[in-house]
Amino acid sequence: MAIKHKYTLICDDVRREDNGKLIIIGVYQKVIALPQIPFILPSLTFFQVLESDRPGMWSVKIRIQHLESGKNLIDGAGQIGFQQVGEGINSLRFGNVSLVAPGSYNFVMEIEKQENDPIVVPFEVALNIPQPIQPYR
Repeated sequence: MAIKHKYTLICDDVRREDNGKLIIIGVYQKVIALPQIPFILPSLTFFQVLESDRPGMWSVKIRIQHLESGKNLIDGAGQIGFQQVGEGINSLRFGNVSLVAPGSYNFVMEIEKQENDPIVVPFEVALNIPQPIQPYR
């Protein structure tokens, strides 16, 4: 086994400060609540902590899929690399993600020549209708 998935955060964006620290902006807790559907998210980022037992480069295939319809919102491919053994981070940012239906979604990453199953990160999309503020009595 070369790469092990530790965890993934779903957020709006990840930025690096001048001092090297990361800023993780707008973390979702497994539910992306939207004011209306359909909705275009300007930015959707998957921040991953992975662990490798060897240095190297691996090809990956990624997709975001809506489970009820079976449709992929995003399909892509790329590479991830480790310069040394141990933990590493991977940040995948998608711009203008069109969410056209509420329900269950998966972010899926398949790693080349990986013996274990793909990395699957489930999340929900829900309509968040703001409740009116009740006057104090």
